[in-house]
Amino acid sequence: MSYSWSFKKQLAKEFANYPQDQQDKILEFAELFELYGLSDFTKYTGKIFPSWSGLDSDNPLCQYAKTHCLWHYHLGIPKYLSRHGKYKTSDWVLHFQWPEQGNFIILVDVCYHYRSDGKFHLPDIKYLS
Repeated sequence: MSYSWSFKKQLAKEFANYPQDQQDKILEFAELFELYGLSDFTKYTGKIFPSWSGLDSDNPLCQYAKTHCLWHYHLGIPKYLSRHGKYKTSDWVLHFQWPEQGNFIILVDVCYHYRSDGKFHLPDIKYLS
């Protein structure tokens, strides 16, 4: 099976301004996806999770994340902090869309895992258009 990915427009614009280590981590994730897809998360160092997980189904953020097929990957930026089961977590995550959990993903944004108010960060709508 063939796996492919792309950038959303806003992330594509911002990517060139990211520090080299962040660019490398993003591209490393994309390359792993091209090789293995997402059928076996053990191929990845960081934790991969649906961005609606842990939210109540009536929470508007849950619906937002599901509607936009949002998932996130712990990039290891600035470093991997802890291990949760088989996977490591970090302060920064890469959000991506995984429509129909198929063989194509769209990289959306890179941001802190949690906002300053302690709530999970989800990409602004400008990153999804």
